[in-house]
Amino acid sequence: MTSTKTISNEITLSRMQPSDSVGLLSLNVPKTTCGYLITHLVKEIPSPAVRDIVGTVFEDLLRLLECLSLSESHLRQADAAAETFALFQIIHDEARALVKFISDEALTCEAMTEEVAETLDGITFAIDHDLHRVFENQPRGADATPQVVVGQLFRAHDLLTNCLQQSTISLAITFDRKLDGTKLFDDSDSRYRQSIQLCEDLSILLKLVEACGGRREGTAFASLAERVEAFRNESLEFLMYSDWPQFEGFCQK
Repeated sequence: MTSTKTISNEITLSRMQPSDSVGLLSLNVPKTTCGYLITHLVKEIPSPAVRDIVGTVFEDLLRLLECLSLSESHLRQADAAAETFALFQIIHDEARALVKFISDEALTCEAMTEEVAETLDGITFAIDHDLHRVFENQPRGADATPQVVVGQLFRAHDLLTNCLQQSTISLAITFDRKLDGTKLFDDSDSRYRQSIQLCEDLSILLKLVEACGGRREGTAFASLAERVEAFRNESLEFLMYSDWPQFEGFCQK
């Protein structure tokens, strides 16, 4: 398993020189269908200035997504929650650097078309907005329990992944109207499997709750407590973050 320290080293993004962007893009983006399509798309941009800037933006977006993917396996490790949260702080700083790059370089480039400039401006707004949502209510002091931090991590992961994916798709479509966004990020199968697992696990919990209400036996409550703990460790991440407080309130009862 990749250590969180290794991930933190991979998260640091080197701000490339514009003249090197296309060459570095072809080497550094994740070797996936998405990376291949983006590399090909960037090479087809006729303006060298636009090609260099857009290549840089795409590379940073995909690198941030790759780092979020690498951190995913650590999200449910409560004993490493504080360290993993520190990695998200690094992702936060690098995302801020990307926003600044777009504002300083892309939106001031005279060769940039109005449509691409508007798309990039929208990306900066979206990233700013979601970074604020993710980090504005960070747990502090006594409130920063491992479970609270883990909840923050899952929320940060989901929000930022969705934001960066949608930003990548929006920018790509401005250069290729026929591009199908699902070819870049097709996670519908995994989302479907997660939904099926969540429904099955919730169904089991409901049956155990009914059993406790009817018989009031110690063994029934023990089975429920065991299953609740298993759900918290294995399936809670598939539940909407907004429903987590209600679930934890149920657990306390």
